[in-house]
Amino acid sequence: MLTEEQQAFANHLSGVFVEACPGSGKTLTIVARIDRIAATLPTRRGIAVISFTNTAIETFIRRCHTVGLDSVLRYPGFIGTFDAFIRHFFFAPGGIDGITLRPTVVDSWKTLKIDIRLQGANAFNGPGVGLDLFDAETNRIDPASISHIGLRAHVQNHLAAYQQTAERRRRALRQNGYLSAADVRVVVVQRLQRADWSAVIGGALRARFQEVIVDEAQDCNPLDCQIIKWLRRQNIAVTVVSDPDQAIFEFRDSNPAELRAVGDEYDAQDRLILTGNFRSSPPICNVAATLRARVVPDRSIGDTAAITAPVQILFYQGATIPDSIGRWFCEQLEAAGINKKEGIILAHARKTALRACGSGAEDDVGESKVADMARAVGIYWSSSGSGRARESAICIVERSLLDLMGKINDGEIPLRAAENRGINPRWLRRCALLLVSQLPRTCADNNDARIGWISALRDQVRDLHLVYRDGISEAQYFRNRAGANWQRLLTFGETSGILTSTVHEAKGKEYEAVCVVIPPDHGEPHWTEQLVTRWESREDHEAKRVIYVGITRAKKLGVIAIPSAFRGRLSGILQAAQANWQTNDL
Repeated sequence: MLTEEQQAFANHLSGVFVEACPGSGKTLTIVARIDRIAATLPTRRGIAVISFTNTAIETFIRRCHTVGLDSVLRYPGFIGTFDAFIRHFFFAPGGIDGITLRPTVVDSWKTLKIDIRLQGANAFNGPGVGLDLFDAETNRIDPASISHIGLRAHVQNHLAAYQQTAERRRRALRQNGYLSAADVRVVVVQRLQRADWSAVIGGALRARFQEVIVDEAQDCNPLDCQIIKWLRRQNIAVTVVSDPDQAIFEFRDSNPAELRAVGDEYDAQDRLILTGNFRSSPPICNVAATLRARVVPDRSIGDTAAITAPVQILFYQGATIPDSIGRWFCEQLEAAGINKKEGIILAHARKTALRACGSGAEDDVGESKVADMARAVGIYWSSSGSGRARESAICIVERSLLDLMGKINDGEIPLRAAENRGINPRWLRRCALLLVSQLPRTCADNNDARIGWISALRDQVRDLHLVYRDGISEAQYFRNRAGANWQRLLTFGETSGILTSTVHEAKGKEYEAVCVVIPPDHGEPHWTEQLVTRWESREDHEAKRVIYVGITRAKKLGVIAIPSAFRGRLSGILQAAQANWQTNDL
């Protein structure tokens, strides 16, 4: 049974711009809208449903299957990510201008570990700068986006050299047929500015789709917003569903202001809201409202509407994340009668969530061939992982196998490397899946256990009967290094029976209980200080939106762990909002 707001959205006859609060049942309502449109679809016309995460797409597919709308998802319909949509309809028909190679598009340059480094006297003795941090169109970089203090200063002092190096590297990658998702957007927007391309693509999309529905539109960057505006100029009905307060992808230039400009182009009658929260309890809704500009809390109208358990604020001392946070959270789950597997610890950075459980952090492990395989197994079998994460895990294994065979170069993706060398990609995928399935999923923290795990790894690789590159063997490739602690990677996101994840990975999901961990500040910039300052002033700030997304994943129990140095200021924020909260100390 839909609410009045949901019915208004589902039955609206033209494209509509909708702002939906967390837990508002927007997926259910979008499916109801699809059902209504599908009943009157002309022959050979479909509906396009696009979002920004595979998790959201998988949810739509399951919901449509449940209500018997599978046919709507098939041709001439389309369901997929925004990346997939623009690649298929805008980029693939033209490829890369002047390049005859078949394009290979990666989600980010991080996939290929593409770093920008200076050479010679200006070289930096430390990490490189990820190419993704450079603007895909201009190759400019904001040094403030670099977290490593020394590297940030080095980039500031050699800014022009870094930007020129990035431009040359990007050009070379393009000549070899490689583009990132950000590069593709630049190509597409430039292409749509040409009258001939615009007319052809616009006519094809107008003939195929009755409506294009863009979900999670707060993740749009300025180029995405330009594409949405272009679709509307082609007289294509476009429905946009978003929550600007959940815009947490600033690293890919998502900007709530750009999306609001898209909304301003819709007529007043074509702008709707969904305010009822079917997920979170009233105390959680109240605390969440302190993290956004809109002061009035969302209405809790679901099964949790009668829950009055206060949000727990956990103050901790020290300059590091204490592992007692995880133990304390477990105690709260037990007291509330919530299973450990129904709670999760979230943070902006994975290492923060992991440290709260006492597992150390991924960046404490170091790099090695064995660590790569342990990381892949941990990611693949993590119950908090996404489909995209599992795909990345398999790619890690494929890369290792190709490297062992001497069949891949730095900066190549496994699929392209296999095809270029006459290796059947399906065979490679089967080998990788077999390996990640057969390897032990756990390893105790002692030398004997690590030796046993590495022995099992070598045995399983040997059973694949690969032809290695000259002068290498399983034992030489997968070395047992003294003092290694890679076994932590096997419990990727799961330690002490508690799920852990980044807020970005948890977006779109929900849990019975959530503990959001805010780390202490370490040197410049003071991220937590900035967060609390913006929290007090209600000024828009991405770090604040990250905490908002995290706490709104919770249904029954919400916890915020924060350094005790911010006790007075956070208490003042919550008191002013008349929130239902309780103080705890470690």
